[in-house]
Amino acid sequence: MTAVWNAFLVHPVINLLVAAYGLLSDFGLAIVLVTVALRLVLYPLFVTQIRSQRAMQEVGPALAELKQKYGKDRQKMAEEQMKLYRERGVNPAMGCLPLLVQMPILFAFYAAMLQMTYGLGGGIGGEIAPLTGAQFETIRWSFIPNPLEASEGLDLTARWLPWLSAGLGATDPIFILPVVAGVTQLVASLMAQPAAQPKNLEPQARMMQSMAYYFPAITIFFAAQFPAGLALYWVATTLFQIVQQYFVTGWGQLTRWLPFLRGIPTPADRALALGQREAINEVERDMGGPAPAAAPAPLSEGSEDVQQETSRRRGRRRRRR
Repeated sequence: MTAVWNAFLVHPVINLLVAAYGLLSDFGLAIVLVTVALRLVLYPLFVTQIRSQRAMQEVGPALAELKQKYGKDRQKMAEEQMKLYRERGVNPAMGCLPLLVQMPILFAFYAAMLQMTYGLGGGIGGEIAPLTGAQFETIRWSFIPNPLEASEGLDLTARWLPWLSAGLGATDPIFILPVVAGVTQLVASLMAQPAAQPKNLEPQARMMQSMAYYFPAITIFFAAQFPAGLALYWVATTLFQIVQQYFVTGWGQLTRWLPFLRGIPTPADRALALGQREAINEVERDMGGPAPAAAPAPLSEGSEDVQQETSRRRGRRRRRR
């Protein structure tokens, strides 16, 4: 099993890191480059996850109504719940798919950091003996050049992180990277939550809201125990996620902590406003014509009527696709 794990995940990560190291001559920058490349590959899964999470939050009020109506009849409740999911184009399982893909990559990075720090045959707690050119040759992909001499060890330092004098294979002695990892995780978690929460949140949505505050603390704890290179990977991947969320979902719940962000529109805000306007136009067409001339009420992301109609509109689009 270990041989399969190494062959399909750990050794590919090592090859990518060494290839990036050969280009940049800095192991820290190599970690950042490989992280960005992996995030770009996983971008479609990220969009699927965010859309699934938002869709689940949008159907929260409707699910609460079903529970009040069919709470004692579990079979009927399950049937109506699946019917609602089909109508809105919601697939609850899709929100978990990116996590199932990212976790093996995280563990592979951890194992790769250990093997690059203690050698292919070494283990944590032993004497630090960075991966040599001869060791890398045994797992090297044929199209990747070997930047190391046979007896030369990999330089695990990052010149732009001077406090990590022992290299990225050791833990961060003053916990800067673990704290930064926790803060960026908090920002990303808050941005993943809608700015306007439904009045009646489903248990799953409430749990996700709570994890937005617990997970950063867990991140700091584990990042402080593991090699600094793994903490750097987590910082890089979370910063990239924040940039993605800026374009896909906007500021989200981050505006509750930083109110000045409400005055800074994002591409996601403009897309949401356009979607709400399309939903209103469709309602007007269904009613046989435009609504009577009157001063239009400003569109608000927190408007339940607009949110519900937008959700129905998105559900129809998903079914067409």
